[in-house]
Amino acid sequence: MTTDSENIAIYDLDGTLISFNSFKYWLLYSFIFSLFFLRIDYNWLIIKAALQRMFGKTNRVIFKEKIMNFHEQNRIFARRCNTSFASFLIRRTKSDLLDKRKKMLLATAAPDCYVKHYVLEMKCFENYSASCIKNGALKENIGKQKLQSIMYLIDNNTDKFVLYTDHSNDIPLAQQASQVFLVCPTNKTKKNYESAKIPFSLYAKMK
Repeated sequence: MTTDSENIAIYDLDGTLISFNSFKYWLLYSFIFSLFFLRIDYNWLIIKAALQRMFGKTNRVIFKEKIMNFHEQNRIFARRCNTSFASFLIRRTKSDLLDKRKKMLLATAAPDCYVKHYVLEMKCFENYSASCIKNGALKENIGKQKLQSIMYLIDNNTDKFVLYTDHSNDIPLAQQASQVFLVCPTNKTKKNYESAKIPFSLYAKMK
């Protein structure tokens, strides 16, 4: 996709377009959803992985990887579950953030499993980057990796764009932006942007 990046608005998802961590909600939502389809194997996977995580037997990345791999390997269940969850997220999206005068991209660390359905149903994003599974391994879309994925989407055009985020993990992306809007940031996040010498504005609803 080639475009004039001065007309691009890039959005984070968790904590920005929605006010919560979508991955945690997805775990609960998909756990309950799977009960209706008698997918006890999925329920057991979540319980086992959560216990391993709780007792330090595995880390966050491996935990996330296991759950996402199940969705990759069980496409019919995944499609039904994740289209439903995408609708759940859309109903909770802060639509006032969306600047439809610009070409909008979504850049998130959330799993591609449901992000792709969210983007499809929203019908306003030109493209997106999200965490995904490649050859069974998690490719997490965070920090410098998120910057690289966005640069790829805009054909490595290094002109400036507008960024909406709430998180310090997006500092590499923010360093390339012409304008940064922090959406409901914590004091720690604001201090991190100040320390990185990145000017930012606190988001206020458009008039």
